[in-house]
Amino acid sequence: METRENIERHLNVLCKEIGARPTGSEANHTAVEYACREFERAGLDVLRQEFDCMDWVGNGGILTVGGKAVPMAAAPYSLPCSVQGELLCVSSREELRRAPVAGKIVLLCGELASEPLMPKGFVFWNPEEHREIISLLENGGVKAVLTVSLSPERFVPVIEDGDFEVPCAVVLPESLPRLCSGLPAALTLNAERRPAKAANVIAVYGSGKHKVCFSAHIDTKPGTPGALDNASGVAVLLAMAEELSGRELPYRIEFVLFNGEDHYSNPGEMAYLAAYLSSPSEYVCAFNIDGAGVKGQDFAYSFYECPEQLTSSISGFAKKAEGFKQTEPWPQGDHTLFSFSGVPAISITSAGIFALADSVLHTENDTLELIDSKRLETLVKFLLYSV
Repeated sequence: METRENIERHLNVLCKEIGARPTGSEANHTAVEYACREFERAGLDVLRQEFDCMDWVGNGGILTVGGKAVPMAAAPYSLPCSVQGELLCVSSREELRRAPVAGKIVLLCGELASEPLMPKGFVFWNPEEHREIISLLENGGVKAVLTVSLSPERFVPVIEDGDFEVPCAVVLPESLPRLCSGLPAALTLNAERRPAKAANVIAVYGSGKHKVCFSAHIDTKPGTPGALDNASGVAVLLAMAEELSGRELPYRIEFVLFNGEDHYSNPGEMAYLAAYLSSPSEYVCAFNIDGAGVKGQDFAYSFYECPEQLTSSISGFAKKAEGFKQTEPWPQGDHTLFSFSGVPAISITSAGIFALADSVLHTENDTLELIDSKRLETLVKFLLYSV
């Protein structure tokens, strides 16, 4: 019962007392210091791995077309602006190549607003077509960019990139008839990019030559309590650390709270990659926890670059435990940081987590009411048994 109470205490602090904790923000610093204290209280050696990043504050704005207001939201990390002019709707790369975009406000719709465009500095996957779209906008003299939301109900950006040098906002599909009416537009965005610092939390138990790493990200998108994404993962690792006291293990245990999984540039992940993952032979394997603990759902685990013996061992543990099932690999998460570097990785999330992507994750709806703390206690025991 004590483990479950500790999990609930951590969840309450992260989601209710601290709340949204974007990388580099004051709330993010508070969350990092809380996690450091908890690891230290459990007797672990703790390192704050600091790095530079960008914090961002959006203070609203207004979009008018033909003098009438149109609902919109600033794209996260957008530059500020106060511009007006012709509004040009573009739906394909071919159109964008030919369109006279200089001096205009450009609306991306159709295929150009069908998926997120990767940030310019994202090294793990950045398709040529994404790079071309960004380049055409930045080099074409565009005054501002509007993108049709990836969700019909809320403002989900196509472009979320603090390195993108054109002011950018998001509009809803229902506004398309007005936006494409040929009427002039005016856009004001009140926003500020702020140089900031943040830190990963790295806590170590034991002194073996090789290590097993357990990771979760401590940051959130702006405006969300981040219960599933990813206070539940942080709470599991903190609870694990509290259970380790006095245990003799064949490996040293490294806990990593990444700070930047929900940041456009993944600055914490890049800092850890540079400092630690150049020596993948030190790692036995890495477990990454993200989105775990949805009420009424099994845990879903998947393997990345894992040898057969490790896969068989973990699968055997999972069959003995209640509520675990293997799923197909998926690329969105910090587990790929390890597998990309040659470290065998295991991802643990919730079955059905992607069904919550539009309505819950990254929104104000990602609250503690979604989480089953008893199931998270089961996950703590499973992970401890795995080592």
